[in-house]
Amino acid sequence: MSPSRDDPRAHGGPRENAGRTVITRIEKLAPTGEGVARTEDGVGFVDRVLPGELVETILYERRSRFWRGSPRRILEPSPDRIESAHAGCGGCDWAHYAQAASRAAKRELFLETMQRIGHLGTADLGVVEPPAASGPGYRLRLRLHVSGAGDAARVGYFAPGTHRVVDAASCEAVAPSTRAGFSEIRDAIAESGIAASELAILEDLPGTRRLFRLTESGPAGGASGEARLAERLLSGFDGVLLRSAEGTVRLDRGRRRLALEVGGRRFLVSVDAFFQGNRHLVGSLMADVRDEAGRVPAGTALDAFGGAGLFAGALLDAGHEVTSVERDLEASEDARATRAEWPDGGRWTAKAATIAEFLHADDREFDVVVVDPPRAGLGAGLAEELGRRARRLFLYVSCDPATLARDLGALRTGRSGLAIARARLYDLFAFTHRVETLVVLERRS
Repeated sequence: MSPSRDDPRAHGGPRENAGRTVITRIEKLAPTGEGVARTEDGVGFVDRVLPGELVETILYERRSRFWRGSPRRILEPSPDRIESAHAGCGGCDWAHYAQAASRAAKRELFLETMQRIGHLGTADLGVVEPPAASGPGYRLRLRLHVSGAGDAARVGYFAPGTHRVVDAASCEAVAPSTRAGFSEIRDAIAESGIAASELAILEDLPGTRRLFRLTESGPAGGASGEARLAERLLSGFDGVLLRSAEGTVRLDRGRRRLALEVGGRRFLVSVDAFFQGNRHLVGSLMADVRDEAGRVPAGTALDAFGGAGLFAGALLDAGHEVTSVERDLEASEDARATRAEWPDGGRWTAKAATIAEFLHADDREFDVVVVDPPRAGLGAGLAEELGRRARRLFLYVSCDPATLARDLGALRTGRSGLAIARARLYDLFAFTHRVETLVVLERRS
């Protein structure tokens, strides 16, 4: 039997004092989204709690300098706490947090991280408003874990701190029409007999078309099981893709790409290619990049970590000649397929390479540089080199304030010498502690 959330075996790390409970007051929120408490055991981090709450907490990890726990009971709840089925969603660590209050908290945590890591104050960043609001059912891209096989198959999120799969049917980040199909997906996997580890879903902005990918967790399930899976799921998906545990394609039925209409442009996107995942805000983010890039005269632009081409479209709309660089081959192929459909695609060059490889082979400077790196950010060396290549404007799109703050230090000093003009926040990950940021840096004489 899988350990429950209250069972300390469900969590990694040392087990000294694990399983005992303490009653503690939550002082504030940490940048990780957890609540911070102080007890005789030291500083504690408690998931799914809010500032000011009195909580009975079960410890699941004890280190020399800190401990971690989960709430067993909320003895004095915050007025910002929401009680609903979604509040306990395994995929949304702030689903219990009233949305207006959570957006204000994201702003404060962003500013605190900029100060603590980047040594940036309000005078450096300008006026930073709370994140632009999202709404429920925002996910265009969804990944769920799968455990078991046959009648024991389960589909959902990992429970926090565990590898136990819990149901995602209450997750309000997912469109209701998509959630309604979870039971059919689970039954199709069970009927096929395939042992799987993960599935992915991509849907268009209206939520009427979808692609599906399933990854096996062991030996191939057999042609008959794979065929049954495809036959059953193609009634609800435009394309069904099955990959082996090693990543090879075992089955490919229907469409390979879905057309996503954003900002007056049509993007052709595969189920596993990176594309901004919030249907309510992706157009606003694209428009803001376009408007910022349009503040400088038309010239050349570098779209680093270009994905399927979202910001290439924004840069073209701003009048620039665009070079996109993306290491993922599937996303690069999507970008080339998209470019072939655009009347102005002749002003866009898409290269399949790492950024380091591209910069080594190409010594050009660009009027505008846009970067949208993964959560790990750029790193000081790459940030400095990319900053040096920006003649006029540098636009940094980030999903992690900590790595952003680190990289901004490199962009503002040394050979880069850029100055921050403004920063905008977007609630692209509603119901979680995460926030998306657009930072505008300018070359100033």
